[in-house]
Amino acid sequence: MSYQVIRRDLTETTRKCDFCPQYLTSLKAYVLKDLETGELSYAGPTCAINNAGKGSTSGIPDLTKFTLGTNDRVGGGHGGQGGATTENPEKSAIEYLTLRENKLVDELKCSYPVLKEYYEKHHSQGLSDSDVRHINNIASKAPENLSPVVLQRIYNYLFWIDVGIKKLPTDKTDFLVRVRKTVVSNGKISEKQKVAINRWLENIDGVPQLK
Repeated sequence: MSYQVIRRDLTETTRKCDFCPQYLTSLKAYVLKDLETGELSYAGPTCAINNAGKGSTSGIPDLTKFTLGTNDRVGGGHGGQGGATTENPEKSAIEYLTLRENKLVDELKCSYPVLKEYYEKHHSQGLSDSDVRHINNIASKAPENLSPVVLQRIYNYLFWIDVGIKKLPTDKTDFLVRVRKTVVSNGKISEKQKVAINRWLENIDGVPQLK
């Protein structure tokens, strides 16, 4: 079987690699597509390279940008954004399409006909250079609540808020349920909300801090 690494995505510590018995404890996994069947698999970096080839994990869409490492904490010496980097235009375009037309489409009602067509084209035949430019142009002119950075942040926060809600006793979930509704309705996350959410998440086993 031939595989292609299509993105880096979030996963819980309880999930195992689909290619070996190891748990995906880093909370960030590579999603591989079987080029014959289209089936998706989750893998750690070693298994991703072993199955998709050397260099297969470089330059891929990354939906994990606002999740810190397992042992990192906000304000600590790890998990920062790092220095300035030159973003790959196609990578950026696919990230934006995936967030608006897949990951957050139901929660934020953020689908846009032009982007929906591009998303379908991306999966059926791939994007041309002009497609990529048009998508990134739309992203750059989008209102703040639909900007790439805000959508990335909301996706990461909702993912881990949902995990936290599942892990907590029912009578302890009120705050996370309430703040989740606020994030979805407002389409953004304030600094005050970020601090409050992290304060709750840091006490839940297997849930990371968020940027």
